[in-house]
Amino acid sequence: MKKLTFTLLFLLGAIGTLSAQSTVKSDIFAFLGVEGYVPSYDQDGDISVKIQGISYYVIVQDLSSENSSYVEMKASFSTDTPLAKLLAISNDFNRNKYLCKCSAYSDDEQNIFTVSMEFISDNSANTLFQMRHALRLLPGWIDEFTARLD
Repeated sequence: MKKLTFTLLFLLGAIGTLSAQSTVKSDIFAFLGVEGYVPSYDQDGDISVKIQGISYYVIVQDLSSENSSYVEMKASFSTDTPLAKLLAISNDFNRNKYLCKCSAYSDDEQNIFTVSMEFISDNSANTLFQMRHALRLLPGWIDEFTARLD
């Protein structure tokens, strides 16, 4: 009987966290639509949206230890700029930009850099508040990053 009770409690907890993740994801999807964008889901189930000619991806993962979700909105670009320079720019951004997360890596014959913003959300109001910031801040960060490539 204890095993059955434990299993049922575990399943109820799992359903709650999956529900929280899908709520955050649906809130973001609806928000982007209201803002005039055309979001879609990619093959991984992440949200994909094109803003000012740039493809952004919104990744939502539930945090099982809390009743909240991790959200990352990012855009990735390929370039022939040397990896060492991309890493230096990324490190500078990560040290000096509050909320901005940059990374750079080499993939076969090209170098990739990613500019993103991440946050944790536990309710709809926080999700929409942070998404407004992401839509406002990311394009400027990307412009600044690409300007430093030359």
